[in-house]
Amino acid sequence: MRARTFRATFALLVAAVPWSAPWAQTQSPRPTTDTLRLTLMQARARGLADNPDLVAIRMDTAIARGMLRQAGTFRFNPSADVLAPVAGLTSEIGVTQEVELFGQRGRRIAAGRASLDRSRAGLANSARLTVGEIDRVFFRLTSASQRTILADEVLALNQRLASVAERQLAAGEISRLDYNLAVVELGRSRSRALATRREREQVELDLQRLLGLRTRAHLVPDIGIMQDEGMPDSTGGAAQGAHAHTARAAQLSADSLTNVALSLRPDLAEREAAIEQARAEVALVRREALPNLLLRGVLESRSIGGRAVRPGVGLTLPIFNRNRGVAQARDAAAQQSALERTSLVIRLRTEIAAEVAAYRSAAEEVEIFETTVLAPARQNRQLLEAAYREGKVGLPVLLLIRNQVIDAELEYWASWLAERVALTSLAEATGENILPSRRTP
Repeated sequence: MRARTFRATFALLVAAVPWSAPWAQTQSPRPTTDTLRLTLMQARARGLADNPDLVAIRMDTAIARGMLRQAGTFRFNPSADVLAPVAGLTSEIGVTQEVELFGQRGRRIAAGRASLDRSRAGLANSARLTVGEIDRVFFRLTSASQRTILADEVLALNQRLASVAERQLAAGEISRLDYNLAVVELGRSRSRALATRREREQVELDLQRLLGLRTRAHLVPDIGIMQDEGMPDSTGGAAQGAHAHTARAAQLSADSLTNVALSLRPDLAEREAAIEQARAEVALVRREALPNLLLRGVLESRSIGGRAVRPGVGLTLPIFNRNRGVAQARDAAAQQSALERTSLVIRLRTEIAAEVAAYRSAAEEVEIFETTVLAPARQNRQLLEAAYREGKVGLPVLLLIRNQVIDAELEYWASWLAERVALTSLAEATGENILPSRRTP
């Protein structure tokens, strides 16, 4: 039940709907690059198809398939020899075929199948990690884009304010101190706009790399906030479900999600396949140390005339090389894989418990912003602009209160990002982030 709750929570937080804040408008596309608008699911699909690391790792399954095909091939490779006639002796043509008696071919096939299972699980695990990284970078780009839009808007406001302050100073309506405050705020807003734009460009490059894009594009994340998450609107009202964040977080159980991870995590399956592969290889090398049957046929040309065929049998005698060292190495490899799986399970439990705690903390922080901070801050922003136009507040008060509003918006997006990253990491830790896209290679 709680695993289904987690899936529903994750689906809610990645669903894309329009954002209702007045300043969250789409950035104008850059004239020198193409604009590519992506939802989270579209970004995942592109990454799974074109991520260069995944494309390379996907070849592991092709390699394993080839090895399995070779393992199933019957070893019918007879050897032939010819003895030329010499004085008093006849010529001979012999053909010898070694026949495996102890199921070596079956053991090779078992090892090949385990190797293929291992490569498939390894590919699925790489996809899990890649999807998690794409999700985190996608949310980082969303947050950076919104903060860039906000910084540009503040810069435009401060430019207008500085222009007005310059005229007021010339008319003697404000002091040099007030004018300097406007100039300082203009400089700070320019610096903030440059910093946010630089951050966005870096995150955009990271996402382009993960998606395997070969040409530069301006990426626009198409994602918003669900109304039932309690997002306050621009007038200060709150949507339904104001306490949805902590309510959903409280329903998550670390124990239940750990059980989900134990059944879904492909790296655990990869370790299991590694154990099976090592055990099959141990059985194979031990059987290869057993004698095999040799079937021989000789065609003899007699000096008197005519030919005769003489059949024969023999045995290989592995006296000195009995593959003891190889068997010992394979045994150690199986034990190593088992120990790695045990260590992975222990680390998995700790990881999920930490991610659940991080998500609960971030969800509570987002809820505080949405229920007690953003609505009055945005209301103050609207009231402040009207009060300044009517001359009810001075420039210092205007800048102080407006900076408080802007800081609240920036801090909200930081907490918003922390919540999404925590949930993304939790989905990655359980392996649920690849359920919609899991395919057998």
